[in-house]
Amino acid sequence: MLPHKKVVFFVGALALTFAVFAYWPVSSLAAPEWEVTVVDEYGRPVEGMTVRETWQNYSVEATGHEMDCQTDASGHATFPAHKTEYSLLRQMAGTLSALIHFNVHAGYGPHASVFAFGKHFEGTATTGEYVTDWTGYPSSMQSRIVVRPGP
Repeated sequence: MLPHKKVVFFVGALALTFAVFAYWPVSSLAAPEWEVTVVDEYGRPVEGMTVRETWQNYSVEATGHEMDCQTDASGHATFPAHKTEYSLLRQMAGTLSALIHFNVHAGYGPHASVFAFGKHFEGTATTGEYVTDWTGYPSSMQSRIVVRPGP
């Protein structure tokens, strides 16, 4: 084989390999399995509240997702884990876009949260004084939401 044909063959093989891996599907955790308990300000379980989970992987998704569950008699609602599928090329494009359009308020990677509303009450999952925002770890969450009368 002539030297320039070896180069053409090598470049072609490299391009084909990149194309295969760039479009290869990847799956990652988009939101954890999440067990939620909703109580009133006196610690009593609240039945029939709507608990909403929202999630989005800002690195690879342009829009977010949401799922609603109703609390049972003991104030519990459970959400299954959610996966996001994307290609490595999409991941690279998302990373490049985040670098080019750097915004201090922009999100990156997976984020999920839960909140409750209904029956003239509302509340968000908190840890100490901070709203609970899942960002990729751990693979399961347990939250207690204290609801108070809303507007």
